[in-house]
Amino acid sequence: MPGDTVDRIGSQSVTPLQFFKRYVVQRRPVVLTGGLPGVQTRWSAWTDEYLLANAGNADVRVEARASAVAAFGAHAHQRMLFSEFLGRLRDGNELLYLTTEATQFDAHGRLSVVSPPLTHLLGDVPLRPPVMGALLPAALNLWMGRSTHGASSGLHHDWHDNLYALLRGRKRFELYAPSETGKLYPHGKVEHVHPNGRIVYAGGMACRPDGADARDVARVASLDVQLAEAELESAEASGQQKRIRRAEAVLDAAMEIQLDDANGEDAIGDDDAHEEPYSDDDEQGSPPPHFSRVDRSKLHDFPLFTTAHCTAVELGPGDLLYLPCGWWHNVTSWSDAARKDSSHLAVNWWFHPPDAARFDRPYTDNLWQRDFDHWMRDVLPTYPGSMLGQQEMGNKTRKRHR
Repeated sequence: MPGDTVDRIGSQSVTPLQFFKRYVVQRRPVVLTGGLPGVQTRWSAWTDEYLLANAGNADVRVEARASAVAAFGAHAHQRMLFSEFLGRLRDGNELLYLTTEATQFDAHGRLSVVSPPLTHLLGDVPLRPPVMGALLPAALNLWMGRSTHGASSGLHHDWHDNLYALLRGRKRFELYAPSETGKLYPHGKVEHVHPNGRIVYAGGMACRPDGADARDVARVASLDVQLAEAELESAEASGQQKRIRRAEAVLDAAMEIQLDDANGEDAIGDDDAHEEPYSDDDEQGSPPPHFSRVDRSKLHDFPLFTTAHCTAVELGPGDLLYLPCGWWHNVTSWSDAARKDSSHLAVNWWFHPPDAARFDRPYTDNLWQRDFDHWMRDVLPTYPGSMLGQQEMGNKTRKRHR
């Protein structure tokens, strides 16, 4: 059965191509030990003092739990400066938890790829870790809190492939393969599970295996046309006929793609309702569909759960877990009481799940690449911590994988 074991391998012992073939294509979790090459030294400098100096003025959204043993993800939220949050953790507060999962849309209409305080720390976080090859990021997140006795995330699955890096504290992941979904009693009614593990629920917007829905297709096509129109306007102002003809050809191609995408939307679906991968923020509404209903104090009400196969994975500082989309997990977090800055701290990337088996082209079309190009050009430069180096790295990656 998938998930019987989870490999632990040195992060520098595997090439991106080997990683793709052994784990991404096979949809297998794996733990990378020894930290992320080229980044771990910078992350070792992430003391509270460093975070305060570089991101203390960031406005963050913090969850306030009812008790120190309550699970994350089901409580009210507060807004405060990151400096205040750090101060409260330093004072021993175990009720506050910071997650930067996006609840706001950016100027393009996508859920924010990066939210504060990570927007201030991007010089220390690669947008595309080399080990992930040509997979394209959907979001980068930071997770931080304090827990002496262990705090749970609740059993759930993600919508994207996850690369999770632990910087401080200790984490225990209880993992269940997508094939176990029927035994985990999700709040939503499962309608379909794509071969790559992407789960679709009834009442939600239909999506492709790579997670794209009709709104994504329309949004990216519109951005392509807007960019092409702007270039044509600039070309006409220059009076350079060769440039004008080239811009006209690009615009014609963009409009043709937009028309083709519009005609193909029926194959994806255009329901009004849809799944919000990050916006589990409706504190008064129904629980998210991708969370389990299982109450472990009442297991007699959930008999199938006791037959589900679980694999436990322990992470310490410097470990990274790759978890393909659709893998259910319950995460328990502990702080390191021996540290002055006693908190648990992690960074993760969510990647659009691949729907093809080619290392250089893990998606059947270039939708997410086009979307990432637009984000790199228009949105990334607006973040306080964005750096030219990040943009240059992205440009090189685009040229290599286009």
